Amino acid sequence: MRRSLLLTVVTASVALVAAGCGGSSTGTASPAPGSGSSAPTTTGTAAPKFDLCAVLPKDLLSSQGITVTPKPDGNECEWHATGQDIVLTQLASYALGQRPDPGGVRWVPEPLTIGTRKAMVERADSAGICAVDVALASDITFGVQITAQDSKTYVTACDRAKALATAAEPKLPVVS
Repeated sequence: MRRSLLLTVVTASVALVAAGCGGSSTGTASPAPGSGSSAPTTTGTAAPKFDLCAVLPKDLLSSQGITVTPKPDGNECEWHATGQDIVLTQLASYALGQRPDPGGVRWVPEPLTIGTRKAMVERADSAGICAVDVALASDITFGVQITAQDSKTYVTACDRAKALATAAEPKLPVVS
């Protein structure tokens, strides 16, 4: 009895999986309305190529207590050592003010200007994160993000992120 029940369940499972794998369909895949997809979209501007680890001045990082060697990872560069705040630079394909929020930290935006460029401070108090995004094009953003390791350093995280973004701005490429 148990063996035949097990065989029936396994056979039904295989049939359901096989039914979902075959055939072809037409149309364009898109997330369901209200699904909360936070994947950035682009309008086709080519992302500029530059060294994300070289745009932040070492002396300014050092004055903020960041003394480790940065680790590049694709469109990001991270400075992280145990017990230190994490500093991240990134090049991303989203419009200014449209920072993705996959972790649900609920960014609180505040517009500003850095150099001649539009920028946005994005705070996530509950996560201890402050980011400054600088528009390079309508759909390309350079960001400096600081993740504070404790509430003492979070108090100054946005000021430090603004200072780093301001120092990086002259090194950022012009995208047309």
